[in-house]
Amino acid sequence: MDQEAAQAAAPHPPCGTVHEGVPYATPEQLAGELAEPLGAALEAGGPVVVAMEPDNRAALSAVLGPAASAVDWRELDEVHRVPPFTVATRWARLSRRTPRPEQRTTVVAQHSARLGLDLGHWARLDAALTVALAGLPVTMLCAYPEDGDLDLLRATHPALRVGGASVPTETVRDPLGVLSEFPPPPPSDLGPPVAELAFTQATLSAARRLVTQVSPAAGLDPERVADLVLAVNEIATNSAEHGPGAGRLRLWGGAGRVVAEVYDVGRMDVAFPGLVAPPPSGERGRGLWLASELSDVLQVWSDVAGTTVRLVVETEAADRSAGAP
Repeated sequence: MDQEAAQAAAPHPPCGTVHEGVPYATPEQLAGELAEPLGAALEAGGPVVVAMEPDNRAALSAVLGPAASAVDWRELDEVHRVPPFTVATRWARLSRRTPRPEQRTTVVAQHSARLGLDLGHWARLDAALTVALAGLPVTMLCAYPEDGDLDLLRATHPALRVGGASVPTETVRDPLGVLSEFPPPPPSDLGPPVAELAFTQATLSAARRLVTQVSPAAGLDPERVADLVLAVNEIATNSAEHGPGAGRLRLWGGAGRVVAEVYDVGRMDVAFPGLVAPPPSGERGRGLWLASELSDVLQVWSDVAGTTVRLVVETEAADRSAGAP
């Protein structure tokens, strides 16, 4: 994806986003709750994507009948192999990049204990979904086992689907409040980088060259290398021109991906970095959003020493293989 294409992927005007929790006790009950909204979505011809455990998938397929063949079925472990903010971004891209953006996109995604993810993962995901999907024609249905934390389900969804009806919740919280209770942990340390460079505004070109030199060895094709160069340049330019004036670039390559980290001594107080395009009238937030669009994963964290932005670009874009397009 080039820079113009990424900028063109800005959110469409408000079209009635739906974000509902769907509590259930058995696969059959869940299938019964989902049959009507999914049947209507399939009949309307919009994209329908479902990620759930095999027993729930089997029950839903049985209820949908032949129409189930039109569902885009996803594997839960593949969807959630990336951080929750990235999952939310990919679901939003389903709508923003569909050939017919006026059509409603419907997503069913299960909260699954089998994945071994903590409660914070799901809380951050639902908070991020509220932000990322705002204004998009998306129906997001989150299947949630009844033996889970139903108070948290109500706190992170404006409505629940119960008995075939949408029931507003009275305890839904602002996404910022959810995030303050469940802040993202710093990513794992990657060990020594294969290359690194201290940069200033005068040496941004050297940072771009370093990315170009390291990336092909990991198997990235020229288009993906160009994506990463642009993404790193956006973040490094923020550090050099709008931040402390200098930073450090570190790179890791191998296993079909390149990871780039840009660090500076400033502090970034952005709750949901890169999830939403900035308004056309301003530049604030443009670099983070563009870097998110150009990369497969974007993570940002700050501590007393400064701020780090981590970008991951894979040989085959993850959002074309396992996550949402």
